[in-house]
Amino acid sequence: MSALFASAIFFTSSVYAQQLKGTNFVNVGVGIGTYGFSGTGGLPIVATVEHGFSDKISAGVYGGFIQRNYDGDLKYSYKVFGVKGSYHFNDALNIANPNVDVYGGAALYYRSFTLKYKDSENPEYSGKSTGGDLGIGIFAGGRYLFSKNAGVFTEIGYGISPLQVGLTLKF
Repeated sequence: MSALFASAIFFTSSVYAQQLKGTNFVNVGVGIGTYGFSGTGGLPIVATVEHGFSDKISAGVYGGFIQRNYDGDLKYSYKVFGVKGSYHFNDALNIANPNVDVYGGAALYYRSFTLKYKDSENPEYSGKSTGGDLGIGIFAGGRYLFSKNAGVFTEIGYGISPLQVGLTLKF
């Protein structure tokens, strides 16, 4: 995917400016790794919705979820929900290809976990633990549109996982 972004950025002859203002993006994908319960693995699911308020600024909401079962007796769920704001760097990086969008930003999030455990031999030792907190995070990402309204995205930084990849829709 990195090669795709590099070739799109450096080997383009397009001279059209990116039109972000008034545009909406929906990203749906998966996370690679997780910040949850000691890096539990599994496959985090991520989704974001963003709106372009100017040609350089967008903001929106995001969420992520992962659930993992261990030997049927232990079930772990980790969720992250928040708001995010992005600055789009195409002009600053002299990226002329309108299909490429390079951005970075900050997020305010709430993360929560639930840990349920069941002892089938001693039910009195079964139980549930929950918790959560607020936090802030930073991220960097990019999109490449392979058609007028569809493409791919990748983001690194804080979310449900350190790396997120998937499909993006523009409307």
